[in-house]
Amino acid sequence: MKQALRSKTTKDSILKAAAICLAEKGYDKTDVDEICKKAGVTKGAFYHHFSSKQELFLEMLDLWMKRVASQLDLNELKPKNTLELLLSIPGKFKPVFEEVDKQLPIFLELYIKSISDPELNKIVLKSYNDFLTFFTVTIKKGIREGSIKKVNADDAAKVLFSLAIGLLMQGLLNPENEDWVELSKKSIRLILASKESLKLDNG
Repeated sequence: MKQALRSKTTKDSILKAAAICLAEKGYDKTDVDEICKKAGVTKGAFYHHFSSKQELFLEMLDLWMKRVASQLDLNELKPKNTLELLLSIPGKFKPVFEEVDKQLPIFLELYIKSISDPELNKIVLKSYNDFLTFFTVTIKKGIREGSIKKVNADDAAKVLFSLAIGLLMQGLLNPENEDWVELSKKSIRLILASKESLKLDNG
């Protein structure tokens, strides 16, 4: 039990050190020696947990993706319709992004890196497809019930993804300039709200 705890502590130290190094120097200029020095571990300990720098960053990206995806568990919410469900999502994501705001540039860099790295690309593409599937199914439900206007659900899901990335970038560049949760809600209404839903909001 103690050995398992020590192993977890070591692995967590490596992950934290890697995040610091990556934020300071970027993916390409960060090496295993520097990560080990920052974490206070030997290279043997590093390679016990990770076969390479790439595998380490793959796990970092995967953990962050799971953290974000966990916020899509909306079972505790009781929205009156599907549009209200979608409007509740920006507020649920806000604590996650505030918690890891210093790491967001890291993961944006890893996203960019995934264009040329097949292994990173697999993780990024899976998260992207999971996102599209969730929102496509949700939008179709909203169209059936009338809270969302008739649109191509696949295209609308891609627009929502683009919106999320765009707002994320703006939030990083100018975090104090806007209430990004409210701006997200306004954008979702503009893209998806049916006339009936807008009448209810105005009424």
